[in-house]
Amino acid sequence: MPLPPAVVIGVAAVVLYTAGVGIAVLVGGVDATPEWMRETAFWLAVVVGLALVGAASEWVTNFWIMKRACRAIKAHRFRDASIDLQLYVEELEKMAGPNDPLTLRWTSTLAHVLLHRGQRMRAMALLALVIDDQLSVLGPNHPDTRRSLRLLERHMDITAPIAPVEAWWR
Repeated sequence: MPLPPAVVIGVAAVVLYTAGVGIAVLVGGVDATPEWMRETAFWLAVVVGLALVGAASEWVTNFWIMKRACRAIKAHRFRDASIDLQLYVEELEKMAGPNDPLTLRWTSTLAHVLLHRGQRMRAMALLALVIDDQLSVLGPNHPDTRRSLRLLERHMDITAPIAPVEAWWR
């Protein structure tokens, strides 16, 4: 998900300011730059560093949650997979929004896993919401929309066996 231009410009300005003060201290010495500039540059560097560490740790956590969910699906441990997928979908909704194609894809997978857990009503309701969003965002001919429509069509008959989870992410 691309960052808004204002955020990119702001981060670039902070980095340039901090680097400029650092260079001024290296070239002219500590006495050549006012203390308030040095302190401001230091605290800005700390804030940017903490933000980068936080973002990186959040990305790594989400990556491992997603990988754990995929392993659980592969091992047919659908309860574990649904818990992990629910966490991952919530994070995707916060980061990219509920109508982001990746969020919709994983929400569709969550619905499919819920079918395997025997939660047909919850799964079908979730799938119907996903399909509505996919139709408006991606269109009817997008592979993800067609995948969700096939899943919905297959499971409209409650006596039909539940299809294996399609491993689109591999």
